[in-house]
Amino acid sequence: MEKTQYTLVGGILLTVFVGFLGWYFLASYVGHRESLQIQEKMLTVHDDLLAIDGRHNGNKVAVGKFGLILLTQDGGRTWQRRPSGTTKTLSALSFADHDYVFIVGSVGTLLATDDAGATWRPQNSGTKDHLLGVYALSRVRVFAVGAFGILLSTSDGGRSWSKQELKWDTLIERIVKEGGYVEPNLNAVYFSSPEVGWAVGEFGVVLNTKDGGQTWTSQRYGSVLPQLYGIQFQDDRSGWAIGQAGSLIQTRDGGQHWSSVELETKRDFYAVSLSGERGVIVGDRVVLVSHDGGSSWKSMGSKREDQWLSGVALKSSEAIAVGGAGTIQLLPLDNVASKRARKAP
Repeated sequence: MEKTQYTLVGGILLTVFVGFLGWYFLASYVGHRESLQIQEKMLTVHDDLLAIDGRHNGNKVAVGKFGLILLTQDGGRTWQRRPSGTTKTLSALSFADHDYVFIVGSVGTLLATDDAGATWRPQNSGTKDHLLGVYALSRVRVFAVGAFGILLSTSDGGRSWSKQELKWDTLIERIVKEGGYVEPNLNAVYFSSPEVGWAVGEFGVVLNTKDGGQTWTSQRYGSVLPQLYGIQFQDDRSGWAIGQAGSLIQTRDGGQHWSSVELETKRDFYAVSLSGERGVIVGDRVVLVSHDGGSSWKSMGSKREDQWLSGVALKSSEAIAVGGAGTIQLLPLDNVASKRARKAP
């Protein structure tokens, strides 16, 4: 299979760009300038934002195409562009603490900061494959995943990165037997504790580690299952993963069993964020909100039918979502009106 089939960014572009180009994007961007202050001429209709992360009620950073990095220090009301030193697409980021942040992107791009996002320095990933997901357990322990099943880790803050060889003929045995050897895209990685973590990606694959990333086992996969783009756990047992065609799966036993949540939409989901009883899922013209720890979800709708959101971060009373054409939305979490999602029997 060609590499172009195995990038999350490419998948998003193929899914959401058709029919949503040009002045539609410009209208989406201009429509949000009333509530947000962004430096004049800082963004264009081409500046898609792909991810956002930050400490609770602290600094938040958004990243996107052409090496774009934006920093807010006031909850998303105002934003400043920070130099990244690259024009590569930046796909994902993770805060280790208030000061240390790690970013991953195309052709093996890795960036890090130790001053809460004010300045950034490159790191050597040792790969040219696209990196699509990252999770920082601490200032020194970080995991990154990406195209062709790549899994990287560092235990020294990124001074050196090592690649872990995953045995896909064992991890997705049925798929390999049926269609030949493949290395599925891994789109996101998340750790609920220093020892317990998950990675998700193509073929609906869910990988799990219980020894801090030294070894991984498959909890879920299937040749016809939709691709998964994001995952988050509240503890070592309760977690959710989201992806293509309205895919929302959950577990209450650490991933031994995953069940599908029936929703009234089949639109793609790109990011999920949960904290306590509140949760938000964003995607292709859709926003879902939970007020009961992910047990049920309600649609928040979308202000525009041509808008896609690819990243979201929670605050105390609202969420910040980012997406196409430099879109930045402040979402009031109490403004929800829809029917509850029903768990599939």
